[in-house]
Amino acid sequence: MGFLTERRALPTNIDVNQVTARPYFPNYSGENVTEDNMFTVSAVMACVCILADSLATMPLERVRLSDGTITALELPPVFRKPNDEQLMFDFIHQLVATCAVFGSAFIYAPRNNRGDVIELRNLSPKLVSITYEEGIKVYHYNRARFENAEIIQIDWLKLPNRLRSVSPLEAMRNQIGMNLAIDRFLAQFYGEGATPSSVLETDSSLTTEQAKMVRDQWEDAHYKHRRPAVLVGGLRWRSITASASDMDTMNLRESIIRDIARVYRIPLHLIVGTGGDDQTYQNVESAGINFVRHTLLPWMRRIEVALSQLLPYPEHVRFNADEFLRADLSTRVKAYQTQIATGILSPNEARHSEGREPYEGGDSFILASPGAQVVGMDEITPQTSLMD
Repeated sequence: MGFLTERRALPTNIDVNQVTARPYFPNYSGENVTEDNMFTVSAVMACVCILADSLATMPLERVRLSDGTITALELPPVFRKPNDEQLMFDFIHQLVATCAVFGSAFIYAPRNNRGDVIELRNLSPKLVSITYEEGIKVYHYNRARFENAEIIQIDWLKLPNRLRSVSPLEAMRNQIGMNLAIDRFLAQFYGEGATPSSVLETDSSLTTEQAKMVRDQWEDAHYKHRRPAVLVGGLRWRSITASASDMDTMNLRESIIRDIARVYRIPLHLIVGTGGDDQTYQNVESAGINFVRHTLLPWMRRIEVALSQLLPYPEHVRFNADEFLRADLSTRVKAYQTQIATGILSPNEARHSEGREPYEGGDSFILASPGAQVVGMDEITPQTSLMD
């Protein structure tokens, strides 16, 4: 496995460290933006972690779809422990984080003589180069050469005739760079303390020794004291404050946070951002559904399609997002009652969704009498058992 751990960078199509004269996405902030310092920007760290945590916490299921029937199957060992160093949570978390930073993720998936995948490993996109040899896509990683069947490539936003995705790290260089510049400015302003708090002015000429004596006397009399000041000899005291234009960075930082959240499609309330989507108790459930539908679902499909290539057709893997779509207890009970009354679910299936043990006879499908309004379970009349 030496070729997987050796750190020898190969030429890539992404200018992550801005070493070329003309980077594809210019950066005017003057800050060097890399994958090492981009996480010092809290909005980037929050967005990437939310995506990675959300996908990694979803249960992964293996199913077979045949004639409209979905059959649950046991996960292969490689989908429970992808390699000798990671569990599936760690693997998916690393996969999503890599794709969210570089735009493309590469999975090394070797097979044994029977054609079974023996392990899954995430490769560093910085060390991967892609070429075409006699019409076949070939991946180079350190000194190793892999053909398309051994590497799974997952792209976020891939344009025609490109070998890999647009990199969010590249595309957001200006936003990330501005945030880094603001942090550096504020750290120097408050850390170095080069700006004095106040000035003693006079129209008279003072020697260096006289000025030092006046300053020391002022500090001795007023440092950590709020006694009245008596100024003689034409001395005037003037406070120094930073101008609003120099210190009004809060609005700019919030603007940068909104830009980063917009790229990753993360609701602002999830990263404690301000403006745009302030949540209330009534709409937080809808916001959660929209987060799954418009943000997580595309990521789920990318990974599901990629990992399903490792299984024989018509088997495939899928994420279970039920926990993210889970409504409040009252809403869930009413939904279960309706589904049981219409024969969609059996009582035991509803109990299983709630993590409860089945009861005897609960596997029968129950249909309510025609026209009956389902309010409580006691109003459901067993008319037909579909299990009979």
